[in-house]
Amino acid sequence: MEFRSDRTGKYFINTKTGEEIREEVKSPMQIAFEKNLRFLNRETYEIEVFERFFQPNKEIKTLLVGESDFPTGEVVLADPLAYLGTKYETDLARKIRSGSYPVELSFYYSKIVGIRIAAARLVISNHEAVRYELAMPKGYTTKDIGKQGVWSFFGVDMGLTCFSDLQVAEKYKEFIEQWGEEHPKGNIYTDYFAEFFQKSFEKYPDFQKDSGSFLLWQIPETEYRLILFASGMGDGVYSGYWGLDTEGEVTCLVIPFINPEYF
Repeated sequence: MEFRSDRTGKYFINTKTGEEIREEVKSPMQIAFEKNLRFLNRETYEIEVFERFFQPNKEIKTLLVGESDFPTGEVVLADPLAYLGTKYETDLARKIRSGSYPVELSFYYSKIVGIRIAAARLVISNHEAVRYELAMPKGYTTKDIGKQGVWSFFGVDMGLTCFSDLQVAEKYKEFIEQWGEEHPKGNIYTDYFAEFFQKSFEKYPDFQKDSGSFLLWQIPETEYRLILFASGMGDGVYSGYWGLDTEGEVTCLVIPFINPEYF
């Protein structure tokens, strides 16, 4: 069977007989996307799932983009263009030691969807993770999973994600508000961030789309660095997972975006 699409619609061709099958069909990309939705936001995964993201092969490459700053150690997951610094960000219950930590991105090279960020990892220690735990928001633990009104995921509505510190999120909010006051008719992405993403692409052209897929950026008039990166297949809801060592100490925080098996 071969999938085809033209002005008459989408259909399959039986390559042996030449027969056209005109029943309503889904494209390979749509099928993969729907499978991926069922893969995301699970309570837990086997450890091999997380390991596979960061084991380079012919289809997966990894890159340490730089370090993000965590002056308080209170971790936030959010879409920076839509929710960072607002009540809609997800502040996590677990804290980490204050400091600066590397962000590693996993890139999947797909024939269907091109270069996509399959997962992101905040590297907190060099200890090996032996298990992963769903990253719960403030006020909740994994014992609260499934209770009414409790969710562990965070929303993405502008196609970007970041690991942030709570204090950095506040400084980011101040910058965004000031920029908005100075540019009342402006668009923060097209009029400000797009240029930085383009420079990021020029520096790492083999790891992203030509419009840029990630950015190491310092909030103006502060010392705080923030790494912004594309969220896999784009908008949706995603979850973070703490990697824990044999002592139960945090080694990393991972956000899965896509399962490469589907694409």
